[in-house]
Amino acid sequence: MAALFASAALVLAVAPVDPAPGRPTQEPHTDVLVAARDLPAGLTIGTEDLRPARRTSEQLPDGALTPDVDAVGRVVTGSVRRGEVITDRRLLGPGLSASLGTGIVASPVRLVDLEVAALLRSGDRVDILAATADASTATVVAGGVVVLAVPLAESDDSERAAPIGLVVVAVNQETASRLAAAAASSILTATLLPP
Repeated sequence: MAALFASAALVLAVAPVDPAPGRPTQEPHTDVLVAARDLPAGLTIGTEDLRPARRTSEQLPDGALTPDVDAVGRVVTGSVRRGEVITDRRLLGPGLSASLGTGIVASPVRLVDLEVAALLRSGDRVDILAATADASTATVVAGGVVVLAVPLAESDDSERAAPIGLVVVAVNQETASRLAAAAASSILTATLLPP
């Protein structure tokens, strides 16, 4: 009998101890950047827009940015909610053209209607149309282009900053030339296309 008790004591001494019931196991954590407030698409990131936070590694999306990444000056590609983990795909590079492919340029387009600009978000696909003052129809001068940014007016209060009627689209050089020529002689607007 003594040998049986000695064997049981030995098994209990070397067996791994399970955590107490109801107590969670310690998961690995990573420091990442999250939005300090709701961030609108097209916003240029400032020093107060992001903050470091700790997240479990299991919760992290691919491409999560860490606090050692300098994100100030980069542009938000789509609306971001407060507390959302910032990934490499949520921000454009240091300059709008840094992430564009060969032969593609970032072309600014001034829209005649500020309300149309307010509808647009980075990543939207649009047609840019031109019309002269006496025209009965408009002509598509840039079809199916991707919106890179919708710059906003400077705002000192907590209200959401309003668009200024400018959008930046990704186009080839030939289309950029057509857009510039159309802007000199026509009014421009945009229509939102399905994704």
